[in-house]
Amino acid sequence: MANLLAYDAKHNTNLVDTLRAWLDAFGDAVAAAAAMYVHPNTFRYRLRRVAEVGPLDLHDPDARFAAMLELRLAARATD
Repeated sequence: MANLLAYDAKHNTNLVDTLRAWLDAFGDAVAAAAAMYVHPNTFRYRLRRVAEVGPLDLHDPDARFAAMLELRLAARATD
């Protein structure tokens, strides 16, 4: 997650938000794209960048769970 946060800060992107939206939509890229108000193809591109920059294996259920848990804990820390 640290890689994604650093990349977002350096490049003014929103890869962490993309990952959060995708996880919240249970892997439904179309629904997640709609929630972020972007085209599904744009969202899929961003999701590929998440996997590359992370690096994060989005096909691995344990990696997805760990990412979701990390995002939730980070959100609580800022509340």
